[in-house]
Amino acid sequence: MPSNKKKRVYQTIVEHIKSAIERKEMIPGDKLPSERTLAAHLSVSRTSVKEAYSVLESAGLVEIKHGSGVILLEDNLDDVIMKMNVVVRGESFDIVELMEFRQAIEGETTYLAAVRCNEEDLVTLHNAYLKFEKAVTAKEITVKEIGAKEDLDFHMCIARISRNLLFVEVMYMIYGRLYEALKDASIKTVQIPGRNKTVLSEHYQIFTAIKDKNPELARKAMSDHLQSVKQIYL
Repeated sequence: MPSNKKKRVYQTIVEHIKSAIERKEMIPGDKLPSERTLAAHLSVSRTSVKEAYSVLESAGLVEIKHGSGVILLEDNLDDVIMKMNVVVRGESFDIVELMEFRQAIEGETTYLAAVRCNEEDLVTLHNAYLKFEKAVTAKEITVKEIGAKEDLDFHMCIARISRNLLFVEVMYMIYGRLYEALKDASIKTVQIPGRNKTVLSEHYQIFTAIKDKNPELARKAMSDHLQSVKQIYL
C-alpha cells in the first residue's frame, strides 16, 4: 500500500537529478553539480545534498571521488532511471516484510559466497567489515547513522562474491529501501544497551563462516542476524 509519508528532502533531490537524466541534461559519465551548487539551486541544505549523493553511491549509481566530485556511473539509462525510482520511493515499504525478503535472498547469497569466495574476495569483505566496525564504534550519533552505508556495503559485498548477477541486481533494486531501513535500525541500535556489540558479533560470524568456506553456517549466521534485526520491529 502506498505510503502517505511526506518525501524526505534527499528523495526530492534524487528526483530532480533523475528528471535531468530523463531530459538528457546528464548522461552516464558526467560529473554531477557540487554540493554547494545543487544546494543553492534547490534551496536545500548541503547536508541533504550530501545524503542524496550518499544514497546514490550506495545504490551503485554514482562514484564520490574526493577532490574530483560526484560522477554518474556508466550504466544502461533505463536501469539508472529504475534504480532512482526505487530511491525516490524509498519509504514506501513494510520493514518486517523487507527483512523477511532479505532473509530469503541474503541467506542464499551468503551460502554461495562461502562456496565461491577467493582470497581477494576475503580481503575485500574483511575491509568492508572493518569500515562497518569503525562506524558502529564511533561515539558520535551522526556517525552511527552513516554506519548504515557501511552496513549496506558489507551486505552488497557478499552479494557480489556470490558470483550470481541476479542476486546482485535484486539487491540493487531494493537498495534505496535497504538504506532507509538500515538508517532506522542504526538509530534504534544506539538506544539498546549492548546492541552495538551484538551487531558487530553477528557480522563477524558471517565473515568468519564465509572465510572458513562453511556455507551452511554462513547461511545460518546471516539468517540469524536478519532475524535479530527484524525482532526490533516486532
